[in-house]
Amino acid sequence: MTKEVQDFEGLAEKFRAIGHPVRVAILNLLCTCGCPRLTVKNIYDTLKLDQPSASRHLSIMRKTGMLERIREGADTFYGLCENDPQVGCIKRCFMK
Repeated sequence: MTKEVQDFEGLAEKFRAIGHPVRVAILNLLCTCGCPRLTVKNIYDTLKLDQPSASRHLSIMRKTGMLERIREGADTFYGLCENDPQVGCIKRCFMK
């Protein structure tokens, strides 16, 4: 398998990870909120989700490398992996 195909596989995984309306909404929120990261509570309150559902969707997105999780005390924050050029490309799709 060539390097180019491997690069496209990673991008395809990221697209599969946002293949659910809730995950698209999470990505849109993180791209347009004006903050580099949000707490899980901010995410589920803003999108009117229950906490377990929000955590499950965030976990799926994190496993593909789209999101990074930062723990500070009792709070867990999620933000986009800004250093990943594929995430940057996807983020531009949500920018106005």
